[in-house]
Amino acid sequence: MKPFRLAVATTIATWILLLIGGLVNPMGASMACPDWYFIPTCNGELLPAMTGGVLYEHGHRLWASWVGLLTLVLAVVTWRSKAVDATSKKYAMLALLLVCVQGTLGGITVKLNLSSSISTLHLGTAMVFFGLLIALCFRLAPAPAVAVGASTRRGLILAVTAAVLFQIILGGTVRHLGAGLICGDDWLGCGPWGWTKQPLAHLHMTHRLVAYALVPLVLVASRHAAREALATRNNLAARLAKLPIMLIVVQVVLGLATVATGRSVAIVTLHTATGALVLASLWSCYLSLGARR
Repeated sequence: MKPFRLAVATTIATWILLLIGGLVNPMGASMACPDWYFIPTCNGELLPAMTGGVLYEHGHRLWASWVGLLTLVLAVVTWRSKAVDATSKKYAMLALLLVCVQGTLGGITVKLNLSSSISTLHLGTAMVFFGLLIALCFRLAPAPAVAVGASTRRGLILAVTAAVLFQIILGGTVRHLGAGLICGDDWLGCGPWGWTKQPLAHLHMTHRLVAYALVPLVLVASRHAAREALATRNNLAARLAKLPIMLIVVQVVLGLATVATGRSVAIVTLHTATGALVLASLWSCYLSLGARR
């Protein structure tokens, strides 16, 4: 398989892994497999009965192993390809290192009985790994028939992308500290006066306020990306610039639905997965505007 196609397959598999991983906590299955020995076992078995929480936790481990194998193959194929530049090879090797770190963090999470800090770090590393694979896809993509100019004014898009990554990590902290429903079903505030003295409520409301602030920022970044794409005659960037706007609206609706439904498993999982897509869409806008073939 060509490195580009393999990179795309690994990226898609990683997003699916994020989707599966988003099911584990809402289903209360995080400790369904309390053992971890650097191989995907559950209660001492490689293929236990996939029922109850084991289905979600061990299914997550098995798919993570598949992503790890794909990353290993990607690194080998990319490294051995004479058509791939040195920087892309380094990206592939870094991806292999990150997936190993990610697997280790998952194991440490179990060994420390769901440490909130390690669990959040596990989520953050997953997003960085996802972003690295997207960057590798752009580097390995076949050159377009018509050369395009690279925009030098991408700082705003990168800043908003970093803000979205921060928001995802903040959301992971809310989840792992059990603050998802601390404000009940109140869509706007938290408590009778809109705010409480509880530290976890402050964390929850900070997550909401950052989300509301991100909406106009993402819209501005998308508009900026569209203008830059027009100025540089970059058709790919022009198409990608439309995605963040649509995805951020969906994400806000899912966030409100999470509160309204009392953390419905399906809604919470889609909220996490869509957050990753918002991040990916902005990151892709940034990368596409830097493309110079």
